[in-house]
This record gives sequence, C-alpha cells and structure tokens, in this order.
Amino acid sequence: MKEDSLNMNYHLSAEEKRKLLVEFNSTEIEFSQDKTIVTLFQEQVEKTPDNSAVVYKGNKLTYRQLDDVSNQLGNYLQQEYKIRPDDLVGIKLARSEWMVISILGVLKSGGAYVPIDPDYPRERIEYIEKDTSCKTCIDEKELEKFRKKSKKI
Repeated sequence: MKEDSLNMNYHLSAEEKRKLLVEFNSTEIEFSQDKTIVTLFQEQVEKTPDNSAVVYKGNKLTYRQLDDVSNQLGNYLQQEYKIRPDDLVGIKLARSEWMVISILGVLKSGGAYVPIDPDYPRERIEYIEKDTSCKTCIDEKELEKFRKKSKKI
C-alpha cells in the first residue's frame, strides 16, 4: 500500500455527519422510574443468569454468581451490623469485582453506600467516616470476616 493512500482526506456529507454525531450517539433509553437499581439488577439476573456481569483482571462473575454473593453480603450486613433502610455503609476498596459485590450487597441490605477511596490520606478517610456516621465500613479486613462466615466464597 502506498503511503499516499494512508493520508487520504475524507469528506463527509451533511447526512453522514448527522448520522455519526447524532444518530450513532443517541444512547438514551427508557426505563421505569419506579424501579430500584436492585430491582433492575434482579430482572437482568432472571433474563441472563449465566452471562458475564463483572470481569476484572481475569476474574469473572456471572449475573447469578454476583446475585448470590451480593445477597450473602447483604444478609451478613443485616445480621452483623443491623443495617436498616437509610443506614450509611462505607465502601473502602480498590477497584475490583469486590467493589461491585459490595455496592450491591449494601443496597440489598437496605443501606446506602458511601464510596471512600482507600488511597485518600488517613485524615480524609477518618473525616468522611465521622462526617457520614457510617454504621460500618467494608474494607479488606471486613471482607475477610465476611468470607470466613460465608459458605460459598
């Protein structure tokens, strides 16, 4: 292939530009305003239980696996920390499949999660935890306790 052929100038018609900029970028979708994230997730589990839900650095979870583990974590939070609706639970984890599991687990427990970057300075983390009055915080140490109590993990 000649070098000249790689440097060709392409001119788009007005219709082609519209298609690329408007039609192909039309990503809005309708969804029910009265459904929670947990309800929408459950519907997806029912539709595609064996499809990949989370893939992170070679670790894969299907929707069914993610549902099972997040249910276990939600139950654990209710039993161990008496998490109830509107309780705040910190999530202090690096990005991983466990962050997604934790978010869903907190929501399934009825609580709301507070994201806390574990790389923040210690003083900042302490301030967030105190300011939000988190009932508990899911970090690596807490996940270890959860894994020891859980049967399948």
